[in-house]
Amino acid sequence: MARKSTRKVPQGRARSSTPIHPLTAIKQPSVSIARSKQQRKQEHFKRQRRRLAFAAQREKRSGWIETARDTQMIVLGDGKYITQRPSTHFSPSVASSPFQCRMPVAIVNPQGNALPNVMQSFYDIAPQIVISQQGTTFYPHCSPDHANWRGYRASSPTCESSTIRFVHKSTLTAARHLIIENTRYTRQFPNALPTSSMGVLSFASAKRPGGGFLHGGDEQEETLTRSTSLVASLRAPQAKEFYRTHRKFLNADGAETMTMYDVDVDPALSGPSSTIAPYLINVLSSVPVNAAAIRQNYLITSSDAHVFEEGIRNTMRDRMARALRIFETRGDRALVLGAFGCGSSQNNVEMVAELWAELLVCGTREGRIGKEETEPAKFKGVFEVIVFAVPGKLFAPFQRAFEMKVLEMEVILAASE
Repeated sequence: MARKSTRKVPQGRARSSTPIHPLTAIKQPSVSIARSKQQRKQEHFKRQRRRLAFAAQREKRSGWIETARDTQMIVLGDGKYITQRPSTHFSPSVASSPFQCRMPVAIVNPQGNALPNVMQSFYDIAPQIVISQQGTTFYPHCSPDHANWRGYRASSPTCESSTIRFVHKSTLTAARHLIIENTRYTRQFPNALPTSSMGVLSFASAKRPGGGFLHGGDEQEETLTRSTSLVASLRAPQAKEFYRTHRKFLNADGAETMTMYDVDVDPALSGPSSTIAPYLINVLSSVPVNAAAIRQNYLITSSDAHVFEEGIRNTMRDRMARALRIFETRGDRALVLGAFGCGSSQNNVEMVAELWAELLVCGTREGRIGKEETEPAKFKGVFEVIVFAVPGKLFAPFQRAFEMKVLEMEVILAASE
């Protein structure tokens, strides 16, 4: 006879007819555990990508340091160097270089066998470096050559309007392409060294010549200095006053506007141990307003932010106009400009683009509200070609802001007629 169980079952709980295996409950992953594993995996890949990016950047900086040292060795040394390239390679800038000392010759390997597909050319830029140093000009803050740019009456325009280009390239790459396209910007003479009529704006450091180009810096002036003979001109006696005065007014938030014009600078290196045939550019060194320092040094509230920004804008307009005025008086016909002061100085890229547009193309509206008058562009048609070289992520917003400013002024002028 079956014995009846006397064990009581608690009310509200029913016995399951399916037994629960203990291992099944342990091995069953929860949604939170799966997500945690996925997050850890994603973090691992992010760290790995950061390490790879850091290693790649470190390798780049090592290459830039090597290039800067090679350039300094050539420029501050005897000024002589050799280029090597395939014999089938041809570049108009190479073929017409005035600094080539002899025709290319075949390179011989250590075994004594000629390498027919590799050619070398020998260049001597030492005389040009001396001329550049002697021709370096310092323009103080009150220099009449450019301080009175608002009141001067522009000379007859070279053309109705300048040819404006935007290139997603470095300053030197844009300058070299422009020289290759139009060799007349390098003037040749039978019994004298050649000269250039192409001006390049350098976003200069206020503290030291070339900024941190010897330490792998990649600001615009640093890329110029590490690949050209500019370092020699920046160390000329005339340049000492430029840096001395800037250091004196270092805490004046960019109120002092000094520039330095370096004639016939030779770009010579394009990478580590990679030389190119030299060509000539005129470099104007101008220090942009350090907007980052101004925002850091002052307690700027939302109510007075527009006052500071307007002050930065007015000072930047004055500085950019002075640069254009010097380019004009020195006879430059083509210019390579860019996003002036939009790197470590943190000036607004849209503001800089609009200022270039106002000075070179469309002018601006000035005066009180309701009584505004159109002020024409001071430097419209003064230069034949203007190339804005803007590498990196600033290219698209710079071009868009420039074109929108021109369009805005066209609409305003059309509505006022």
